[in-house]
Amino acid sequence: VSTDNGVYVSQSATGGNIAIHQFKNYVGANTSCTLLWNGQTNEGNYWNATYLEIYNHNTTTWDTVGSDGATVENTDFNLTAFVPSLTNYKDGSNVISCRVWQQSV
Repeated sequence: VSTDNGVYVSQSATGGNIAIHQFKNYVGANTSCTLLWNGQTNEGNYWNATYLEIYNHNTTTWDTVGSDGATVENTDFNLTAFVPSLTNYKDGSNVISCRVWQQSV
């Protein structure tokens, strides 16, 4: 999405479960990028932080690149991260995988 249209993907979790949304971006020949996620949570981040992660193909783990532990529920907020090197994050098609997640209380 290139502009904020106020339309959200609905994802919920209760009882200690995790709400998670994964998305992929084609980055082509770029060697770095800035990730930006805009959304909100129905459980304020002061209970459990919301995390922005990118998949590392070298270590086969998710690397945390951003988080928010202060925004109140039902309020728009951004998670932003500059990734200085995409070397370990691109797949064979020059696509990166990212996710945003929060554990419910």
